[in-house]
Parts: sequence; structure tokens; C-alpha cells
Amino acid sequence: VQYGNTGRLFGVLGHLDVVPEGTGWSVEPYGGIVKNGYIYGIGAIDDKGPTIAALYAMKAIKDAGIEPGNRIRIIFGTNEESGWGGINYYLQKEEIPEMSVTPDAAFTLIYAEKGIVNYRFSKEAGENKEGFEIVELEGGEASNMVAADARVVMKGDLDKLLALLEIFKPKNKATISWEKGADALAIHVKGVSAHGSKPEAGVNAISALLDFLSNLELSKTGLQEFVEKVSSKIGYETDGNSLGIAGRDKITGPLSVNFGTLRYDGEKIEGVINIRYPVFFNEKRIKAQIEEALGGLKIEREHHHDPLYVSPDSELVKLLINVYEKVTGEKAQLHTIGGGTYARAVPNAVAFGPLFPGREETEHQPDERVLVDDLVMMARIYAQLFHRILTKW
Repeated sequence: VQYGNTGRLFGVLGHLDVVPEGTGWSVEPYGGIVKNGYIYGIGAIDDKGPTIAALYAMKAIKDAGIEPGNRIRIIFGTNEESGWGGINYYLQKEEIPEMSVTPDAAFTLIYAEKGIVNYRFSKEAGENKEGFEIVELEGGEASNMVAADARVVMKGDLDKLLALLEIFKPKNKATISWEKGADALAIHVKGVSAHGSKPEAGVNAISALLDFLSNLELSKTGLQEFVEKVSSKIGYETDGNSLGIAGRDKITGPLSVNFGTLRYDGEKIEGVINIRYPVFFNEKRIKAQIEEALGGLKIEREHHHDPLYVSPDSELVKLLINVYEKVTGEKAQLHTIGGGTYARAVPNAVAFGPLFPGREETEHQPDERVLVDDLVMMARIYAQLFHRILTKW
């Protein structure tokens, strides 16, 4: 959606797709419920609400009769959470904005974002041996979410398995329940979801399940090796210490590791970790270290986004600080994040809003929500920004 036909192009990059809704909601996830001053629903803050607020800001400028000396274009992404195919296609076909913002993080603005990379690691089930048989195994919904659920169905000496379950205590706050059938036992682990960029804020159900399984003799050699190695080298850790990749820099802080998904189809077991690494780290060295730590498993790099860094002294950052302070009357605060936004998809771009200082972070969690008043304030800030871009840039 564009306003203006000539002059320089300024971009606003939002996205309308969402992560899987997960469990634990007190309202309908797709209901758009308005309650106690909030809009509840998946995408309310990440990133449907803010993107539409930017659209209303553009409409306000148009309705006010502001003559556009430049152009503002809102670009609506549709798979920001799962691969960026949409924005990459756009960049191949359309004009790239000279400067851009994305309303997909926090105010005042984000001048640096960690690098993001997913690694898939797998192992064939292997040869038969004595031990418990894994019939089904799955955990997590997406690589960029802390796994809130994990489940395994097992056969074997069920009485022995039950006795082991009774004495097992996860090293995190996960809870375990089970259901005994005629010849199998279904075990369910419940954790707490959180954004994959902050795995320490959640409770990973996969980690607890692998911890339990690592104490058992399993009926497949490959499964045994995978479970023992992954449990010892990843386990409950969120800093990559046992993988040999832990570290930090002064700008974006520590590296983080989120164990996002785990699957077994009867022939192969595989997991996916989501890593957020500091801006001055090297992804190739991270991969080499993981390959060494998880030797014997097949390691594949999936999608990778380089880190982002925009100087706090840049024209864009100075403009956004000025606009924010003028509208809110508050002192601007510059931040860095482990999350990834469309800002790194285009040159000269930063995340600008929508979360205001002191507000609770609810994205990628049950009961995601945003204050209606905050969406209105964001629209006011963006309208002021658009006015500056159209008349004084």
C-alpha cells in the first residue's frame, strides 16, 4: 500500500502471518477479543496489530490532505515466522526502499539484532537391540518457540517404566503425566512456551523428555546414540555451553540456543535448534563446533539470517529518536534484541515499535495481547514519522 507517486521511497515492513497458536489460551486465539482495554489474539502484537496501526497512520496523513513529496510504502509480509519467502520474492520483483522501519519489536528502536540460524540434526533409527521400544515421539511446534509439549509412546516392561517415571524429576519445571494402555505407555511432558530468542524465559518440554529417555536402554542403536548425545550436549542448556559455542559481545549480549522441535517417524529421529548469536560472531565457526560436539549425527543448516547493526549516529536513527520524543514526550531508549525482524531484509532499516517501555511481552505465548491505547499511540508516532518523510526528507 503506497502513498505518494514521486520522490524517495520509504518502507514500512510488517507481517500478517503468525506462529502456531499452541495451548493454554483463555480466549479464542483467532477471535480478536477486546477485554479490559486489550485486544487478545494471535498476531495482536506480533505483527498484525502494529502493521494495521501503520496503515491507519497512513490513512490519517492522506485524510489530512498532506501533499506527498516522497513515497511511503507499507509492505505486508506473509511468512516472516517461517522462512521469509514472501519478502525475498518482493525484493526480487519490486523497488527496494531507501530507508525502512518495521513495527515488530519495541520502542524506541532496535539498532542491532543477533544473527539467527537453525540447525537440523538427525540419526537413522539403527539396528535392533534389547530395550524399550519407542513407537511415537514428538515435541514442539516451531523452531522459534520454546517447546511447551512433548510426547512419547513406549513399549516394553511397563511396570519398570512406571517405576522409573515415579522417581524421575526434571531439572526444569516441566510436569510429567502418563497413561497406561494394554501394551504401551504414553508419556506427556508439559512445559511453558516462550519466544525462541529468550529460551531461558520458558520451560522446555523436549529437554525434560530427553533427560528421562537418556536413562533408559532403547531398542534401536541409532535412537540410543541420538538421545544420549543430544541430552548431554544440549539438554536443558540455553547458552550452548556443552556444544562449545557459548559466548557474548558488548552490543547484543550472549548467544542463546532454543531446542524447538523433535520428531521420530519410525525410521529417523531429528531435532531442530534455533540459535541467536551476537553480531560479531561467525556462523561458520558455530556450525563447525556443533558438528564436532554432535559427531555421529547428520547436521544440516536451515535458514540463516545475518546479524543487523545500524549505527546510533545514522540519519535514520536520529530521525526516529526525534519523532518518538516529540510525540511521546519521553526520552528515547535504544535497544538490541535476539529476535529477528524484516529490518535485516533491506538496507538501512531498524525495528521501530510497537512494544512500549514497561509493557509485558506476550508474543509467541498464550493470551497474546496489546493495549488498544498503545496501538493508537503507535499510529500517532507513525503518522508524525510519515509527515516528516513526505514533507522534509
